[in-house]
Amino acid sequence: MGATTQRVFAGLDAEWALVCADAAASAVVRDWAVQADVAEAAELPRGLRELVSFCQQRGAGVGDRWLRALLERAAGGGEQAQLAARVVVQAMVPGMVRLTQSLLTPAREFDDVAQVVVGCLYMVARAFPLHRKSKVASTLLLETLHHASRELGGDEARDVRLDDLGDVTSTAGDVADRVAHALLIERGRAHRIGDVTGAADSSEAELVALLGWGVDRGCLPLEHARAVVDLVRAEEGRVGAATPAARKRRSRAIRWLRPVAVEWMRAA
Repeated sequence: MGATTQRVFAGLDAEWALVCADAAASAVVRDWAVQADVAEAAELPRGLRELVSFCQQRGAGVGDRWLRALLERAAGGGEQAQLAARVVVQAMVPGMVRLTQSLLTPAREFDDVAQVVVGCLYMVARAFPLHRKSKVASTLLLETLHHASRELGGDEARDVRLDDLGDVTSTAGDVADRVAHALLIERGRAHRIGDVTGAADSSEAELVALLGWGVDRGCLPLEHARAVVDLVRAEEGRVGAATPAARKRRSRAIRWLRPVAVEWMRAA
C-alpha cells in the first residue's frame, strides 16, 4: 500500500488482522454467510479474511444478500453489531480508497479525507436503508460519498445517481470506480471542459474525467484542458497525414498532460 494511504487504511488493515485472529468471530460471520445463502457451509472458508474474499467474488446477487445480512446485524446493538459493521467496512476498503482519491483537492490531504470517508461509511453501515435489496454496494458508496462531501464542505456528489451505475459483480472496487468516474466527469462538466453527451465509458468521457481531475488538483490550467479536448476532436475527424502545425499542437498537448498523468499515478 502506498505512502499516501499508509496512516488510515494501513491502520484499518492492522486492526483487521486482529479481528481475523479471533476464531469465534470468524465462526459467527461464517454462520451469517450460510444463513444468507451465499454457499453451503462446506464450501465456505473458515478464516475470516478468506471468507470475505470468497463472498465478494460470488456475483452481484449473492453479494447483495451477503452485504444485507451484515447490514441487518450492524443496525442492532452489542458486539455482533460492531462485528458486522467492521466486516462491511473491510469489504469496502478498495471502494473507500477510490472515493478518497476522487474527493482530493489541492486543499485536502489524503489521510484527512480518508478519515472522513471511513467515518461516514461506518455511519452509513449502521443506518443503512434495509428496504434496498439490490445495488447494496452502490448504495453504501453513494451514501458515503454524499455524507463525506457535505462534511468536507463540497458539493461533489450533486449529480452522481444510483441508477446511473447499473449492476456490478463486485462489492467494492468496480462500483467505486464507476462512482469516482461519474464524479470526475461531473467536475469536468462543471469546469465546462467538454460537452460529454455519450456514455460514461466513452473515450471522451474518460478524457474529461482526467482533465477535470487535473484542473481540480491545480496541475493543469483550465484553458489547456479545453484546448486538449478541442485537439482530440479535431484529430478524430482528420483525414490523411497530420500537418506540421497539427503535430506541433499534439506535442504541446502531450507536454501539458504529462504532469497530470504523474500526479494521477501518485494519487493511485
